Amino acid sequence: MKPGWILAIAACWAALTGCAARTPYFLIESRLVEGLRASERPDVTETSRFRAVQDEIRKLGLRPPDVCADQGMSQASGAGALQLGVLRTRCGVEMAELERALTRAGYEVVSWSALRQRVETRDQSLLEAASALGIDLVLQVNALERMELRPGRDARWERSFYRATQQGEPRDSAAVSRARAADFDRLIGAREASLGAGARIGASINVSGVWVESGSAIWFYEWTRIDDAGGDAAVELLLDCEGEVCSEVRRPDPQPDDGPVTGSVAGVSQAGDPPDEAQAIFASLVRELVTDLAGRLAGGAS
Repeated sequence: MKPGWILAIAACWAALTGCAARTPYFLIESRLVEGLRASERPDVTETSRFRAVQDEIRKLGLRPPDVCADQGMSQASGAGALQLGVLRTRCGVEMAELERALTRAGYEVVSWSALRQRVETRDQSLLEAASALGIDLVLQVNALERMELRPGRDARWERSFYRATQQGEPRDSAAVSRARAADFDRLIGAREASLGAGARIGASINVSGVWVESGSAIWFYEWTRIDDAGGDAAVELLLDCEGEVCSEVRRPDPQPDDGPVTGSVAGVSQAGDPPDEAQAIFASLVRELVTDLAGRLAGGAS
C-alpha cells in the first residue's frame, strides 16, 4: 500500500474518532433518592408463652386504636400528616378489613364493636368482657394510621452525564467541567422540581396480642408500608452543547407504524378527586398489612 493511501486512511480514522469524542450532545439523567424507606419485613415478636399456647388460640377479640376517638402515634410524633376526621369515620372499615383477614386465617373473630359495647354497657374491664365472650386472645390495635410523606431533608437528586446521539441514545459516561456541570444542573432543575413535590401515601399498624387468661402481652406486630407504585421519581434531558451555551433538544414523538393493528387504546380523562385516590391507596396498603398480620399470627412466621 502506498504511503499516501496510508496517511489518508489514518486521517479519516482520526477524523471519525475525533468527531465521536467531540459529539455536542449530552444526556442528563436524574433520579430522586429518598432517605425514607419502609421496612420490607414486619417487626414480629413472639414470646415463649405465645409459642406455648398458640395451638389453643381459637377465638379472637379486637380493640380498636385510640385514633378512633383521639389521636394516634403519627400526630403525636409528627412522623406524618394524620387526618383524624377521615380515620374516625372510617375506623370501622379498617377494623373490618382486619376482622376479615383473621377470619380467612381460620380464627373465630368477635366483632370489635361487640366487645366494646359489652365493656361500655356492663361496666366491665376489657379482659373481663373478653373472658365472658370466650375470647382467647385480644388483639390491641395500638395504631392503624394513614400518613402522607414528602421527601425529607435527606432526599437528593443523583445526576449522571452521558455523551449521546442526536436521538438521545446514551454513549459513554461524560466528565465535564464544573462550569458545564452547573449549567446542566440549572437546566434540569425545573423538571426535578416538578417531580419532587408529590406526597406518597403510607399505612402503619402496631398491634399487641394479649392472652386473656393472664392479661399478659405475648405477641407483637408492627409494620409500615409506603406506596411505591410510581417508584423513584426520574427525569432526563437531552442537550446540544455545540456552542458556548447548551440548549435542550426536543425529541420528536415516535411515529406510529403504518402496518395493520389488532386493537386500539384510548385514554380516559376524568376529574378525579385526589383525596379519594389517596384513600384508595391507603385501603390497599391496609389490606396488605392486615393480611400479612393474620398469616403470621396463624403460622407463627417471624
